[in-house]
Amino acid sequence: MGNAMTQSSCSKLYGRRWGPAVVAVLRLVVGGVFLFSGFTKGIDPWGSIYKFGEYASMFGLAGYDGLLPFMAFSVSAIEFALGVFLLVGIYRRFTPYAMLLMMAVMLPLTLYIAVTGEMSDCGCFGDAVTLTNWGTFWKNVPLTLAVVYLVAYNNRVKNIYGFAVQWIVALLTFVYLLVIAWEGYFTQPLLDFRPFPVGTAIAGDDGGTDEDFLFLYEKDGVQQGFVLDSLPDDTWTFVDRVPVDGGGDDEKVADASVYRPITVFDEDYKVADGVVKGKGEQLLLLFPSLSDVVIPFTYHINETYDFCMAHGIDVVGLTSNGRSEIAEWNDLSMAAYPMYIMDDSELKMVARGNPAAVLLSDGKIVWKRTLQSIPIDRLSRADDFAEVLGWSPHHYLYFVTTLYLAAMLLVLIINRTHIVVKFSLNRVRKSRKKQVNLQSDMDGTYEPGEK
Repeated sequence: MGNAMTQSSCSKLYGRRWGPAVVAVLRLVVGGVFLFSGFTKGIDPWGSIYKFGEYASMFGLAGYDGLLPFMAFSVSAIEFALGVFLLVGIYRRFTPYAMLLMMAVMLPLTLYIAVTGEMSDCGCFGDAVTLTNWGTFWKNVPLTLAVVYLVAYNNRVKNIYGFAVQWIVALLTFVYLLVIAWEGYFTQPLLDFRPFPVGTAIAGDDGGTDEDFLFLYEKDGVQQGFVLDSLPDDTWTFVDRVPVDGGGDDEKVADASVYRPITVFDEDYKVADGVVKGKGEQLLLLFPSLSDVVIPFTYHINETYDFCMAHGIDVVGLTSNGRSEIAEWNDLSMAAYPMYIMDDSELKMVARGNPAAVLLSDGKIVWKRTLQSIPIDRLSRADDFAEVLGWSPHHYLYFVTTLYLAAMLLVLIINRTHIVVKFSLNRVRKSRKKQVNLQSDMDGTYEPGEK
């Protein structure tokens, strides 16, 4: 009897009138959240790798760094695919259960992070949207409840695609996400949500000096600002550099899209002025970890350096490693360019990859990419970098996304054409039947003598 009452209550909750509409709305909301979360992670796999590395360190699993790229690719692809599945209504029974399994992990995890404060943010939406730890947890609470509702009722609303083509939709979705993630990993994120997008000036004669900025550092979860060369010890982690009131040109300093300088230190950890030049062309080689650079890759680096020297482009190396690691690298790679120290978090914000290359023109970022994505064989025959770099990230993303949506639409048309044809034929049959019946009625009204 109790079981019957529960089923009756559930049926009332679903409702014949409003139930399908509620399911449709929740599909849009929950599916959109999962799709956006997977997309922002997939578009920037390096950011996901760094975040998963923080999780691994938090739980004492730092020895599994080799699995981080696989986790970054797989989690983003699964989240994105589940979002698409829910939006178009395929795998109606499997999708909500898979989402519920993910929320069963994420809800307690975000609660733990919010309570302990061991991480600054969970990285749920990459660098696109940053929520507070408690904001992330409270976002996950209604999301989990919505998923529970869909577990019960999602199967009662029909899907857009037929059962026979569900695997094609799934395949197209996974391939799309993996293609943009692959490009983000081996070249650069196709959308840049970080503070240093292409076009940002990181050096200039009119943007202010280091004395015009406050340096933000973090220690034990607490952030504090310091003026130049006033850091008490090296246990603090660099977070950002922000303008102080009245420093430099107000508009250019305050607007990060116009001017956002980077902080470079010499081997004695003193701020090195003038390293990033505000005039001419300059290539910055970024090394988040010198020890992780594959040794044969030094040939690629040195060939790029030779090309720059032949075309009047200044080259500077930036790394988060210390003096001894830099000396070892210089001996091993025979580097002819000067090396400077830059905070690890800021280094990774400027560009992704190890190593990465950033070309500046008059102190402004022209392009950035992983160094391995620059074809050395073609570069040796080129007059400038533009001849060998190919499409811009935005054009590549536009092309791949258009191709994906066109393929999804084509599958839908092919899959549902028979329904449209069947509907049209039924309408024609009904129309003909109606005409025949009408004609029969008219014939039946005539008297035999009138013919």
